[in-house]
Amino acid sequence: MKNNGQPRAPIEERALSVFQPDILIEHQYQSTYRRRFHLDPERVLMLAVLQDAVVCFQDNVKATCKRKQTMHLDAAEWITNDDRSYPFSFENILRSLGLRDAGYMRQGLLRWKEAVWKPG
Repeated sequence: MKNNGQPRAPIEERALSVFQPDILIEHQYQSTYRRRFHLDPERVLMLAVLQDAVVCFQDNVKATCKRKQTMHLDAAEWITNDDRSYPFSFENILRSLGLRDAGYMRQGLLRWKEAVWKPG
């Protein structure tokens, strides 16, 4: 390997340079915490409703507590319902978020449940 006339740093110094903090200007730092895409407040709420339903569905699938079982069943009912007559239905939320195939997500969640839920 050619040195190009420049002195090489000792191997320990080069190895430790990996652990040096990156220096960023404020704009670069702040941009890492901004969303990669813009959602208006209604879609932010819709995303939160969808996220909550999926969490309730998955986290409570094996629950023994009646309250948590009810949370799972309510989420499962909402996910499997194909009614589009109200704005915050599963179908309408997915469509508003740009996810056109609600059946695909629904089937994925139901397959997930079958894989993790073994009665008995």
